[in-house]
Amino acid sequence: MKFILTALLISAVAHADDLRFLRADRDALQARVDLIQEARSEILVEYFSVWNDDQSIGGMGLLVDAARRGVKVKVIVDALSNTVPKRTFAALLELGGENLEIKVYNPLSLNLFRATHRNHAKMLIADGEKIITGGRNVGDMYFGVSRTRNFIDLDIIARGNLPVSARENFFAVWAAPIAKAVRLGAYHPSRLSAPCPVITDDQTDNCAELKGTAKAELAAEKARILSILHDIKTAQDGDFVISNSQTDWFSQFHTVDDVRFQSHEPSTLVSKQTATLNRDLLAAIAGAKNDVNIVSPYLIPTDGLMVIFSELLAKGVRVRIITNSLNSTDNLLAQAGYRDVKRALIELGVELYEFNGPDTIHAKTAVIDGRLVLIGTYNIDPRSAFLNREIGVFADDAADTGLARELTQIIEDFRSISTLVGKDKVAVVIEDPSKIPLKKRAILRTIDILLPLIRNQL
Repeated sequence: MKFILTALLISAVAHADDLRFLRADRDALQARVDLIQEARSEILVEYFSVWNDDQSIGGMGLLVDAARRGVKVKVIVDALSNTVPKRTFAALLELGGENLEIKVYNPLSLNLFRATHRNHAKMLIADGEKIITGGRNVGDMYFGVSRTRNFIDLDIIARGNLPVSARENFFAVWAAPIAKAVRLGAYHPSRLSAPCPVITDDQTDNCAELKGTAKAELAAEKARILSILHDIKTAQDGDFVISNSQTDWFSQFHTVDDVRFQSHEPSTLVSKQTATLNRDLLAAIAGAKNDVNIVSPYLIPTDGLMVIFSELLAKGVRVRIITNSLNSTDNLLAQAGYRDVKRALIELGVELYEFNGPDTIHAKTAVIDGRLVLIGTYNIDPRSAFLNREIGVFADDAADTGLARELTQIIEDFRSISTLVGKDKVAVVIEDPSKIPLKKRAILRTIDILLPLIRNQL
């Protein structure tokens, strides 16, 4: 049966690519290390959330190391969703020299209406030849080494024409006014080198003291970065990741003829008019003939998607979705939005599963009709639909290379540690309020009151 790809509103050209899933946390981190260390000329990095922890700073240290050996490195991070201090950015830029550039996406301005538009993209492109993209941000919890909560995630590594399309997309953002050079404040070289004002005996000025403190903090941050980098480069077999692992990440791969890099319009803030990825995704789902199999950490379908689900179910198409439970979610705002629409989804006939936890499912992926593979950064919610910069990979596995079958099995593994809460228009599991911790119940009650005002921001 021919899949109706012609329904997609796609501008990208389809090409054959080699694709491999990165499911294991160690593989996902080691592959990133290897791509950075093997890069010869250029590394492009774009992430929503970068943390000030060892995994994040270690990765940034590797980018510094690449820049110092002559590789051109460009980094875009979301201005509000990273926790990297200004002194760390300053230290990285000083260590990396002229080959390292860092920009932030949509920094705060006087126009507060712009503030809710964030960059949710996640990708690393090496030499325009290889790309890693998917659900993982940069931080301990995305690679399974957090001592509290970890995210269960999924990426894909690819070579071929997909990284070429992604590279063009990255530079469209890089060149746009929405990406600004990172602000370094007191740690900017010009501030640190500027002379302090001359003062008379009856005046006081703490300029020299403040500059001395900033210089000391900058020196300590550079030492920290270099120390973490040294640990990575001297790691031994048996450590979580090692330097130059020599792993052939394409020893097991699927060659797919029809692969597309998709995104919202990259050169401007996302709106309903520029949300091209949302239109492509809805068209792909609407074209389903037999089965829609989705994993979305946050689940608040837009009205348009609810209509599509209703039409598909009326035609006998099976719709299955896995999302986070109240126990596993990291986002109570999104959970409140999901709880508000949960019964409506079940009454439509969606087979709804909730991840058990205690960790959080964070993969954003789907298989349609056992053939079309979707993986990227898009959650099924209004924020991904109309506010955030989102990216994704669409791969039509028409030749049955095993890509769609492998992803289907990954989703089934997720389902095996999830609970069926609705099927055949009936709620199978009714939430017991008494089992919800008192603090969570209080927060949810507050959010429920605000929900009509903030629904489109979830």
